[in-house]
Formats: sequence, C-alpha cells, structure tokens
Amino acid sequence: MRILHFVNNINLSWYNMFLDTVREQEAQGHFVRVVFPPGGVNYKRLLGDGVNVTPLPVRSSKLDYWAAFKLSRILAAERIDVLHAHLTSSAQLGSAAARWAGIPCVASVLKITKKRRYMRCDMLLPCSDHVHGDLRAQGVPEAMMRRVYTGINLERVLAGRNPADSARAEFGWDGTHRVIGSVARLVPMKGHTHLLDAAAIVLEKHPEARFLIVGDGELRPSLEDQARRLGVADKTAFAGTRLDLPRILNAMDISALASVDKEGLPVILVESCLFEKPAVMSDVAGIREIIRHGETGWLAPPRDHEALAAALCDALDDPVRAASMARAARDLAAREFDVRNTASQMQEVYEQLVRTSR
Repeated sequence: MRILHFVNNINLSWYNMFLDTVREQEAQGHFVRVVFPPGGVNYKRLLGDGVNVTPLPVRSSKLDYWAAFKLSRILAAERIDVLHAHLTSSAQLGSAAARWAGIPCVASVLKITKKRRYMRCDMLLPCSDHVHGDLRAQGVPEAMMRRVYTGINLERVLAGRNPADSARAEFGWDGTHRVIGSVARLVPMKGHTHLLDAAAIVLEKHPEARFLIVGDGELRPSLEDQARRLGVADKTAFAGTRLDLPRILNAMDISALASVDKEGLPVILVESCLFEKPAVMSDVAGIREIIRHGETGWLAPPRDHEALAAALCDALDDPVRAASMARAARDLAAREFDVRNTASQMQEVYEQLVRTSR
C-alpha cells in the first residue's frame, strides 16, 4: 500500500513516536511518503533520519486551499492509496486534498478538540479511550472512529535506559538526591504552579528531593519567579526543551504530571512507564488510562497541591511499593503501545477504506 502522512505543524513533541510509525509501516512493506512544512527543527530531523519527505509551505494553517490543491497533485503523482492526516489543520486541508485526488483520508485525533475540522475525513483514529468518548459525545458516529494508541518502538526506547547515562550531574545532583521530573509544555493546562506548590511541601519532609522541570512555554518566567518566592529555586532546575529524553528519564526517580485539564494521552507518560519510573500524576482523563491509583502509580485530584505532595511523599517513603507499581505500569505500556500493533491496526483501517472507495 502507498501511504502519505500529512503534518502541518513544525513543532512535534511526539516526533519520535511519529517516526516509529513511519519506520514500522515501511518495515511492513508499505511505501510511505511524509509531507511536512519546511523550516524548523523537525523538518531537518526528518531529512537527517532519511525519511521520504516532501516540503509543503502552508500560508495559513486553516484556509490555504492552494496548499491543499498542491497536496492533491502530490497524491496523484505518487499514486497514493490513503492520506493520513495528523492534527486539526492537517485534517481540514488533507481531507480536501484527498477528495480532489479521489482517495480516502484518515485523521489521528491526538487531544480533546472540536469535531468540526475532522468531519470531512473518512475515518478518525482517536489516541485514547477518553478522546474517543469525547468525540462520540459530540455526535461523531461510532462507525467513523477506531481508537488507536500512538505506537512506540519498544526496542528504541529501552535501548536508552541506562542509569550511567544520566543528566543528573548537569544539574549538580548525585545519587543521594531523589529527582522528581516533569516533562511537559509550560502552559496553564499542565499545572506546573500546583507542582511547585507541592514541591515546597515535599522538601520540608524530604530535603534530599530535587525537582526537574523539562519543557518550555509561556509560563516559564512566572514559574521561575514562583520557585524563588516559595524558596525552592535552589532545588529546582528548569531544563527547557530537551532532545535527549533518555538522559532526562535516566536522571529521574519519579515521573510527575500535575495536569489540570483533560489530556489526550501524554507521550512522556508512556516513555517514563517503559523506563519503570514510578508515576505520580493528576487524576484526569487520558492519564488514568495507564495510571491506575494503587496499581500502576499514584493519582491525585487536579489543582490539589496538598494531595499531590502527599502522593509524592508516599512514593518517596515506600520505594519498594513504588518500584512494584512502576513494573506493572511498564508491562501495561509495553502491551498497549507497541508500534507493531499500532501499524497493524492502521493497516486494517486503510484496507477497509480503500476497498470501500474502490
């Protein structure tokens, strides 16, 4: 089968998982083309990784139908069987291009979103049960959806698990410190203000704890100021955007997310589980598909920094129990997020649509 992935966003936090899917589809014998906006680090990464990529500038993320027409010409020239769009603007423009080319369009839905930009697609692949349920509540027909988890190459991820290759020393920390790491964009929905409030409580009981904030965004200046006001700045590192995620995960003792709103299914959650990092996270939809309180980690009510601090202290106080739950989370993640399963499920959807269209 000849597959074209269309992405109209230069900033992919899930780049590695996207690449895993492309590689696995190629390994299963498919021709795979990626159409991606030129410029930005991820286009250069695609070129450097040897991906069969075609640049497509888009003047407006939602309304550039000239770009959609050019995409339809690429579909025809490459004799593509199915277009797979990622994110909302990609789905809107990609579905138009696919219709002009006379082929089906599939769209991955990676977060809670309004249905309207997806409704000209032939099939939607929500990334979690919660996203699936939200689309159903908006009136999307069940026959138009199939939940497909974003896949991950287990061998690639586990190859990076090496405690000796850790970023700890970069921040002045050693084996005596207990590192609580959070990898997420510094935006309101990720709840970093509550994590820092919790950090102040945790450090009173566990002065050996350290907090590693990985990611960037609009809230960084105010979060750094909050850490100073709380008196935790000297035990908190703001690492910014990192491309060496394995070294970051190797530096952690606990993986934390303080999200205050519904999540699709955070990429970091899957990778940290595969690294057997005990998880302490907000009890919001998406996260709870992997983290089950008392079984695969700890869940705390969102916006409740005292409950979050108590859960973090529980994990620090009982490392044996924390390790046991981390192993259970690892087994669940490995079973549900293997990219081979993801690619096979996508192929079933593609084949069904191609048969119907023909």
